[in-house]
Amino acid sequence: MAEKAEYRSSKRSKSMIKKAFAKLLHEKDISKISVTNIVETAEISRGTFYAHYRDVYSLFDQIENEELDKLLSLIDEIGYETILSSPKAFLNETLKYLNRDMEYYKMLFLSHNASRFMLRIKESLETKILSDNNSSICASKRPYAAVYISFFASGLSLTITDWMKGSLSISLDDLSDILSEIMRKAFNFESKDLAGFEIVR
Repeated sequence: MAEKAEYRSSKRSKSMIKKAFAKLLHEKDISKISVTNIVETAEISRGTFYAHYRDVYSLFDQIENEELDKLLSLIDEIGYETILSSPKAFLNETLKYLNRDMEYYKMLFLSHNASRFMLRIKESLETKILSDNNSSICASKRPYAAVYISFFASGLSLTITDWMKGSLSISLDDLSDILSEIMRKAFNFESKDLAGFEIVR
């Protein structure tokens, strides 16, 4: 029982720290954020912060790594071929996940250091889908697949960011539907011309 209580307390402390940090990132660059800023915003002690993180940058790295791990786990769960040929399930699950704590993710995506985070998301998607271990994409079409995936990974992250900013006046469900349809039409796996790339059957 004591261990469970300690775990819940630790989990709660880390959540408070992350949300305070995300709020501060939304207001200023990471170079201007101190541990003092974080503990005062989170209303915790410095000891509680240092029980979990070495410094501000280790906190940022851990947040990025945790979010990327969740995204890559989702890719594994849904499957490469399903994502590329029918992206709606992946988009729905991704947007549903963001919606669980939208204010937190808005602060991260719209923060002063968001470009680094978005670049890591894009690179992770490309690496994961185009990895040598993924044989679902025909080898001769990999260069074309790389261009498509790079283009859409960049476009997806920027479009979701625009929606978070309020620049796109549509619901989350409509956003998912529109993005899914655009990707479905672009990833035309039956095409034999240079604009498409085929799945190995």
